Amino acid sequence: MLCTALAAASSLGAAERATAGREPIVITADRMDADKLGDLVRFTGSVVLKKENMTLNSDYLVVYYDAPDKGIREIEAIGNVVVTKEGRVAMANRAVYYSNEEKIVLTGDARIIENKNQLGGDKITLFMRDDRSIVEGGKVLIYQDKAEEQTNRTQRSK
Repeated sequence: MLCTALAAASSLGAAERATAGREPIVITADRMDADKLGDLVRFTGSVVLKKENMTLNSDYLVVYYDAPDKGIREIEAIGNVVVTKEGRVAMANRAVYYSNEEKIVLTGDARIIENKNQLGGDKITLFMRDDRSIVEGGKVLIYQDKAEEQTNRTQRSK
């Protein structure tokens, strides 16, 4: 059985959301259950979250709502987390999306792959608005084309 849920990006009405430029979050999963009249919603099995041009896949996902306004406070994804946005792929064991700051914090074998290049670290923070990231405690693997590598060697030897 496939469950689908629409989670508004804030507590604003539909017309206000459209003018604020924030799209809804669409989540699909095999199973969904809620606690405390909507303060917490869990998604289990083949979870897919879509928000604008970003897709997040995981085994398990929890949406936490702010009690006063029922807007999304944060979303936690656990197990085989894969975040895809505009040709960039980020992977980790755990990811937490903070709605107000529009950032995702990846931990547990966190890495980003773009083209052939790879960043890995203990913690990677993706800032979705700014399209930038911070890697903490990590390493970078950058692959160059053979022709570019040869040009760099030639220039260094001059």
